[in-house]
Amino acid sequence: MQSWLIPPIPPTGNNQRIELAGLDLWISHCINDVFVYPADLDIDRLKQALSHTLSLWPLIAGRFLLINDEHYIIEMSDNSIPLSFVENTELTQWPLNLNVVLDAAEDRLTKFIDKVSTAKLLRGSLDEPLFRIKITRLVQSGGWIMGTSWAHVLGDAFAYMKFLNTFSRFYQQLEPLEPSPIFER
Repeated sequence: MQSWLIPPIPPTGNNQRIELAGLDLWISHCINDVFVYPADLDIDRLKQALSHTLSLWPLIAGRFLLINDEHYIIEMSDNSIPLSFVENTELTQWPLNLNVVLDAAEDRLTKFIDKVSTAKLLRGSLDEPLFRIKITRLVQSGGWIMGTSWAHVLGDAFAYMKFLNTFSRFYQQLEPLEPSPIFER
């Protein structure tokens, strides 16, 4: 397995803080998904696309803080996001019949996802990222699997999909769709 820490380039968070409201505090939940690609992925281009996406979405490269046991905050601290890469020589093809698999089938997806540890977030770990990516290359078929884990404190499924759309567009060397995200309260 290889892994990299992908920073936002350029950094834009400036340690700004956003206090989370009650509805934002789904701390113990993550959105875990798997995306299957039958074609080749360029890992270097993927890392570059993630860096640019994190620059536009500085909240994702932040850290979850609990201040004075009552203020729940995300600090946009321009931290790197872990990207891990493994090669799977056992599977001849993607074992499920879908190209996008939601966390409803999570038990079958565990080996394809590097999950955000919500337990660490709840304990106040400053080392736990709020988003993780794991890429698995299926050596026998040439297919690729991208597993993502998104801490729900970052936003709901709509925000998550907007982030992934921006990431995808940067990977495809396209401009992100308007409007750009705003991280103010």
